[in-house]
Amino acid sequence: MLWMCLYFPELPLELREPRDIGCVAITDRIGSRRVLIACNEASREAGLHRGQDATTALAHCPTLRLLDRSRTQEHAALHALAGWAEQFSSKVCMDVDRWLVWIEIGASLQYFQGLDALTRLVSKRINALGYTTLRGIAPTLEASALLARCACSTPILQVTRLRDQLSSLPIGSLTIDRHAMQALHGIGWKRIGQLFAIPRDQLARRFDPEFTQYLAHLLGECADPRKFYRAPATYHRSLELAAPVNGIEPLLFALRRMVHELQGYLRARDTALQSLRLSLQHEKSSPTVIELRTSAPQRDAHHLLNLLREILDRTALPAPTDALILDVDQFVTLGDTQGDLFDDHTTRDESWATLLDKLRARLGTNAVMRLGLCNDHRPEKAWCVLKDEPTTSTPYSSHVTSERPLWLLEPRLIDDLPPLIGSPERIEAGWWSGDDVRREYYIAQTREGSRWWLYRDAASHRWYLHGLWA
Repeated sequence: MLWMCLYFPELPLELREPRDIGCVAITDRIGSRRVLIACNEASREAGLHRGQDATTALAHCPTLRLLDRSRTQEHAALHALAGWAEQFSSKVCMDVDRWLVWIEIGASLQYFQGLDALTRLVSKRINALGYTTLRGIAPTLEASALLARCACSTPILQVTRLRDQLSSLPIGSLTIDRHAMQALHGIGWKRIGQLFAIPRDQLARRFDPEFTQYLAHLLGECADPRKFYRAPATYHRSLELAAPVNGIEPLLFALRRMVHELQGYLRARDTALQSLRLSLQHEKSSPTVIELRTSAPQRDAHHLLNLLREILDRTALPAPTDALILDVDQFVTLGDTQGDLFDDHTTRDESWATLLDKLRARLGTNAVMRLGLCNDHRPEKAWCVLKDEPTTSTPYSSHVTSERPLWLLEPRLIDDLPPLIGSPERIEAGWWSGDDVRREYYIAQTREGSRWWLYRDAASHRWYLHGLWA
């Protein structure tokens, strides 16, 4: 196996999305102490760092704004990222406490055309989510996590190379308990290679079994079983905002991340959607629910985000928004996108569906109408105007097998009958409504080369022009 570990060092801070200009840090309690676990760029420039005591940090930077860590948001974000990561592999696992997501990429390299191409693709798609990410690649889970936490981008492809290539890394980057780390620093060791040089049985006498077990997992000396993540059958993503917001633009930043996570989920399942529900939560008001429906199956994040933007622009929010909830309950197949080399009907259909979606989002569903079919043999009554929303059901088909023109005219009396071709089509209908018609339809070819669709009325025996072919 070959594992790619994605480490999100600023996850608690990026989830809260603080918009204040200045020093901001996320804190967590370790025992009786309140320490910094994430700092924004302004805080780091002011000399603050992760692991620093909050009281000391405030003394050093009085303008520092401290935010409490939200483990609930971190848990939801890591699960959403795991579902997003399944687009690259069926074997994905995570460690919520360490902000890690692992992707088994060994079986996917040929599909994604090699390690370099896959690495670039993962980086491109993770950047669209707006997260700061460090990456490590190694044959074991813990080795890849170690490389990611040390910001070592050079991959290790063979288990036999782990010991040599990990030896130069700082010993403080190991994931071991605090007492074991203090003991190693007390000895004076600074590099992992110094730890590897000690026989394992001697380490076992000085440290807990978990310590030697961790080293065995790190070097691939024993199996490291983990529970693989499996995305749920329906999609649900909730995101709390750092503070209630009034405008649309702050909401779009959060929505962009949520929609790109949804796109990864849909790619992982090789499916698409035609409807989603976005709920904007307000503290002192009922939620604002937005139902988005598309004309064709979709999973493109940019298209979905543009449609949501159009709807939000014409939606009056009753109060500031403090949370977003995105739900998708039904999925549809994306459809076959491969066609003839010189056939561009798929592209035309996609462009038409995109235009319809934008019009519905901007003007409202009822403002956009379409033509539909009616169950009537009379040509002038076989169509209607529909205001219903797009649907995935199969449209009505009249099962007409004879040739008919798209250009239908008001019946026009003709005296000079052109030559008729083909066999007639007889229509008798409308007796149940008092509008009885009995006609025999023919196709005629004029001297100029155009074709007419005309009929003879059975009651008057007169001829009428009813349609034209272009």
